Amino acid sequence: MTYYVRAPGTCGEFIQGAINGQSFLVTCPINRYSYALSQVTHPLPHYYCSLQPKSSQARNLVKDILHIPSRDNTAIYIRSDILQGKGMASSSADIAVAAMATALSCNRALTPKELETICLSVEPTDAAFYPGITQFDYINGSICNFLGTCPPLKILIFDEGGTIDTISFNQQKDLSHKIQEKEPIIRESLELFKKGLETHDITLIGQAATLSAFANQRILYKPNLYEFHDIGNAFHSVGTIIAHSGTIMGLLFPSDYTAIDECKRYIEKKLPTLQYIDIVETTNEGLTYIKYL
Repeated sequence: MTYYVRAPGTCGEFIQGAINGQSFLVTCPINRYSYALSQVTHPLPHYYCSLQPKSSQARNLVKDILHIPSRDNTAIYIRSDILQGKGMASSSADIAVAAMATALSCNRALTPKELETICLSVEPTDAAFYPGITQFDYINGSICNFLGTCPPLKILIFDEGGTIDTISFNQQKDLSHKIQEKEPIIRESLELFKKGLETHDITLIGQAATLSAFANQRILYKPNLYEFHDIGNAFHSVGTIIAHSGTIMGLLFPSDYTAIDECKRYIEKKLPTLQYIDIVETTNEGLTYIKYL
């Protein structure tokens, strides 16, 4: 039986920081995905490929957990809509779908907690495979709080260029001190965000994301962030979101906003060093799978 598995990427994080020494992020899952097919016995479209090292590591971890014989070579193939190295959780999504597809090939579905353990065993991870919006310890998994579902939002995404390696970024010697310095802002941001989810007030959600984005400037400076945000204000964005350990920035808009293409063109004119990436929407579905054939 072939299974079709998909997991969303992210547009960075709504919030990332620490409170009382506990590191966490707040997920921002979007409708761009990594996909996996398991137990494939027929020709595949060219855009599917065999497992990359991190996904292969996840597959081996699942085989150990489920006591699958090492000689089992059931094929798993992956494709992805998510840009790599930009802070869009491409690796997390690849790892999650590879792990789930491996388990399904043995007639077993992994729980979100099992997926979390496997992903964290490979690298610091996002938790977009959980449904809804999650406050998650991306290093150790010591907290995983479901915060609610996100109201529909459109996000206009631009990139400042380059790539960031997640593992190297989280190994910076002074990172913990810099994270501690911004704790008061992160506390305020998290309270605003929770209230925004509770009341489905996208203005509060946007304010929370903006606070966290600005507070991250001492950790990973984005030269165009403030002007990017000002342009968003002029076009009635509700806030700015970033990849706290990546290179992308996004403007948050109501789902029925109609002038987003005009805003895109204005940014391309005023900030020519930025590269347009995509216009996406938030999602709450988490990792999903179906029997394919």
